[in-house]
Amino acid sequence: LWGAADILGIPDDPTGGAGKSWCPAGTSRADWVEVGFDKAVPAATIDLYETYCVGCVTEVLVIDAGGKETSIWKGTDPTKPAINRTGLFAVPVPASIKSVQRVKIHVDSTGRNSWACLDAVGLTTPTGQTASATSSDCSSVYDGGSLSATSKKKTWHGLW
Repeated sequence: LWGAADILGIPDDPTGGAGKSWCPAGTSRADWVEVGFDKAVPAATIDLYETYCVGCVTEVLVIDAGGKETSIWKGTDPTKPAINRTGLFAVPVPASIKSVQRVKIHVDSTGRNSWACLDAVGLTTPTGQTASATSSDCSSVYDGGSLSATSKKKTWHGLW
């Protein structure tokens, strides 16, 4: 529950309470999660499906197949809760980034007294196809779960 494997695949934890989203070990702290995709592809957006305590993303970095890491967004997360503690943060990928293999997301829930959970991460291509993450590594997990996971999930083409 709430481990590295729970961020993989399609969004499936719309409130954050079902244990099917990545959740860092504690509240009021900074953490990170890095997800990978089956192959490096051109990306239009990185779609962050936030849950439980939305608005905690502080930086998004993309990594290409060669391992080059580039920060594509840093600042105050504009995500506002939709219903049931959820929100979608679609981070635009600059045209200068030719392909994305992995995405590293920094979160910080300092002062919120809650957990900055991520249900899923999608990579949407310029043609509108969305792939879900198939591997993950993270700085910590709630309840002492695994810090890394790999899963072969199918590509999904819809939204939450």
